[in-house]
Amino acid sequence: LMWNSLARIILRYGYVWLIILLGATAFFGWHASKVKLSYEFSRAIPTDNPKYKEYEDFRKKFGDDGNLLAIGVQTKDFFHQSIFNDYVALEKGIKKVNGVETIISVPSAVNLVRNESENFDAVRIFRDTVLSQQEIDSSKNVFYNLPFYRDLLYNPQTNAWLMGVSINPEILNSPARTKVVTDIVDLTNKFSAKHNIDVHLSGLPLIRTQMANRIQREMRWFLIGSILLSAIILLLFFRSLSATALSLAVVIIGVVWSLG
Repeated sequence: LMWNSLARIILRYGYVWLIILLGATAFFGWHASKVKLSYEFSRAIPTDNPKYKEYEDFRKKFGDDGNLLAIGVQTKDFFHQSIFNDYVALEKGIKKVNGVETIISVPSAVNLVRNESENFDAVRIFRDTVLSQQEIDSSKNVFYNLPFYRDLLYNPQTNAWLMGVSINPEILNSPARTKVVTDIVDLTNKFSAKHNIDVHLSGLPLIRTQMANRIQREMRWFLIGSILLSAIILLLFFRSLSATALSLAVVIIGVVWSLG
């Protein structure tokens, strides 16, 4: 009796219930459109855990390297005039990318020089201009005489050279990081193509951005694929386009409501 009464109410006020259903679906759909992918690390342990507190104290004292993107090249002709000057131009181009804070590399390396007041001044080893081969060779000798940079910015055994790019942490935790990383990759690819030198990129900014973008694309294709597969299965069962469309509508409305 109860179900018969409920069925009569639904059938009698069908248009009213349909309007309510469409209105609720539109409301939840609007909220579902506001859903965004999280770009922050999820905490694996509670914030009051002693180990987590030790980690936070360490970060406050020594900083965080999670915003460093490493760019490596390997060539024995690094100090050749055309390659080195283009490497300097690459560094300048990366500095102009919105979100890049600091860069450490061979062209921006400094030497500590004692001044008249018995203090030390940080002086660039390589001048910030287009250099001749003679100027590069002269500055190169000064650079090689500073053991601090050995195995930090270059490896003399493998002829590998490193550039470290620090990116703003707030941008790394936002969708804007995709453009920052993409711009850097585009600049390095142009340098690589011009001199036929393999450029290797690594670091959390690159890995996090590529993985997040890949997950986002896969989620989109998974959603489209699941809808198409469901439609094919329902069509095989019902052999009716109207019944298939109605069943899919129920599923889609349920997904919209859940996401909203």
